[in-house]
Amino acid sequence: MKSYTTQLKMDIKRLIMRNPKFVIFDVGIPVAFYVLFTKVLNAGMPSSFDKSYMVNMAIYATLLSSIVTVANNILSDQEEKYLRFIDVSPASRIVYYTSIGTALMILTLLEVLVIELVGYFYVGVSLPISSLLWALVIVTIASIPLTVFGVLLAYTGSSSLVNLLVYLIVFPVAILSGLWWPLQMLPAWGQHIGKLLPTYQTSVIVNNVIQNQSFSMKPIIILLSWLIVGAFAIIGTQKIQKMRVSK
Repeated sequence: MKSYTTQLKMDIKRLIMRNPKFVIFDVGIPVAFYVLFTKVLNAGMPSSFDKSYMVNMAIYATLLSSIVTVANNILSDQEEKYLRFIDVSPASRIVYYTSIGTALMILTLLEVLVIELVGYFYVGVSLPISSLLWALVIVTIASIPLTVFGVLLAYTGSSSLVNLLVYLIVFPVAILSGLWWPLQMLPAWGQHIGKLLPTYQTSVIVNNVIQNQSFSMKPIIILLSWLIVGAFAIIGTQKIQKMRVSK
């Protein structure tokens, strides 16, 4: 427990306090998009748009932090031989990954909270505090499958390849899952793909909760499926890497 606490303090400093570039990127871009489309380019938008787009930008923020921030930080740890240090220290790799995950949850809570505060106080979103809290919790928990894929990307190769894959994934996912603009604007094949993505399913769950609509298990099953696929992919990737090293 002591080694976990020590590792967590280090990771909070590394991921949040000493990493302003990624934190500003993860929070600043979604907030800028939200303000732009709700205060400037909002002509003809329905009254519910401010609420739904707040949810979308909160999920977009988690997409950036879970994929971009996680992949780049773990890749940096690999290149700087930090994981070798972990292997010879009292903290195991399980402690390392658990700590990284916890630090990211804290970062996710902060970035979603900032977007909700902007929506509530600046944009004028009218929602009960309880709905905002539910959205905060759900978006944070639902970001776990994305985090797993962020870890997976870190093990795909060199920094140039990882950075290429990160942005080839993040922006298409944001578009296909309807985070930037309504899913209905996409062609039929794009809508079918978008509805299978974890980011879209997260938006379905949150919007159902804040609108007091009926609850379905389908989005949760899809999110769990992504989590399982990502976890097995990480295990398989690490086994392949160990086989290459042993040769």
